[in-house]
Amino acid sequence: MNPDLKPDLVFAKVVGEQIDEYVHVEVLYYPIGAVAGMQMPQLTIGIWLEALWRLKTFAAALSAAQQATVDEALACVQRVRSRAPELYKQKARREFKSRLDTWTWYLDEILGRPESRLDRSDSAPPEGQAYATQVHVRFKLELLNGDVSQLQEQVTRLRVNDRRLQTRFAPGSFIWDAELAPYLPADAYWWLYGRPA
Repeated sequence: MNPDLKPDLVFAKVVGEQIDEYVHVEVLYYPIGAVAGMQMPQLTIGIWLEALWRLKTFAAALSAAQQATVDEALACVQRVRSRAPELYKQKARREFKSRLDTWTWYLDEILGRPESRLDRSDSAPPEGQAYATQVHVRFKLELLNGDVSQLQEQVTRLRVNDRRLQTRFAPGSFIWDAELAPYLPADAYWWLYGRPA
């Protein structure tokens, strides 16, 4: 079963229309509001890359018209990257640092707790669900790092955080929707297979 791609398709259309303006404004998290009756996330390069990842991963489920929407958004992003490469790169690097700060603060909080206060069961709500949500930040960091070369000091911080997490990580089952697991192998995305313990 494929995930619901409609929000990603609407978001792709918005990206195609607004990416040029986005890279030229100072704000990092660009508010969009509701489109076609759906509340859209704020526009950032990382959120676009995550939506694009889902759309590419499940491209076989898209109609020709839907694929055309994705292709048009990609073309718009590529045009902006060609015309304003430094602005795009600066925006992606700012977002990387911002999300890395958020991820670091989250790890500081959960890894600072005694083990007895962390929920270790795979189905347990509070900590398990919070981690499954927060790890989207880690996923966006991976996507941003693959999209734009990041500053070495920031990449080093990310690797240090990975090592910190590994010291308290309990491997387990895939924590997101099962249909995504085949596309996110455990060797590369180990932080999606288990949770802090």
